[in-house]
Amino acid sequence: MEYDKQRFENVEIVLDGNVFRNCTFNEVIFVYSGGPVDMVDCGIERFSMRFDGDLAQGLFTLYQLFGTEGMLQIIRGFTQPAEGEIQIDI
Repeated sequence: MEYDKQRFENVEIVLDGNVFRNCTFNEVIFVYSGGPVDMVDCGIERFSMRFDGDLAQGLFTLYQLFGTEGMLQIIRGFTQPAEGEIQIDI
C-alpha cells in the first residue's frame, strides 16, 4: 500500500511491503519482518520497534548465540563500520 503526506500517531505501522512518502510518525510502533520498505522524505518523532516473523527469529537466534553485547557489536557493524569493513548504503 502507498501512503503520501499522512500523519500517523499512536498506532502500529507495518513496514513490510509499504511505501511512505512525506509522512510523519509520532508515538508509533513500527512492525518489521524483514521485507522491502520504501520510506522517502518522512519525519519520525517518537517510535518503538517490534520485529516479527523470520526476522524476529533470526535476531533471537543471534541473541542466544552472542548475548546482548554481541548483538550490539553486530548492529554497530552495520551502522558504524570500521574502515575496511563492509558498509551497506541505503
